[in-house]
Amino acid sequence: MMIVKVKSKERAFTIPVPYLVLRLGSGILTSAIVQRKMKDWLSKDGGREGAADGSRSGARLAQSILTDRSTKRAIRQLIGELQQCKGTVLVDVQAEDGTEVSIRL
Repeated sequence: MMIVKVKSKERAFTIPVPYLVLRLGSGILTSAIVQRKMKDWLSKDGGREGAADGSRSGARLAQSILTDRSTKRAIRQLIGELQQCKGTVLVDVQAEDGTEVSIRL
C-alpha cells in the first residue's frame, strides 16, 4: 500500500492508496474509451486560436505514450515491482511555507 502524507500548519492528511487502485487507474488511463475521449478533446481544442500550443503538445505527447501497447505492460510491471519495495520513500518534500509531502510504499 502506498501512503501519501500531507502536513501543513493547519492540518495533516494521511491517504492510503492500495495497489489495486493504482492498477485500476492505469487500466482506465490506457483504455480505448479514454483514448477516444482524449482524441476528441484534442481535436476540439485544436480549432481554437487562443489555445496554448504548449499544453496541446503536452497532451498529444501523453496521448501517444498512453496509446502504446507496451506502456500498459510497463505500468503493470512497475506496480508489481513497487509492491516488492515496501518502506521505500518515493517523495519527501518540504515547501518554504512549512507544507510537507511524503510518499512511502
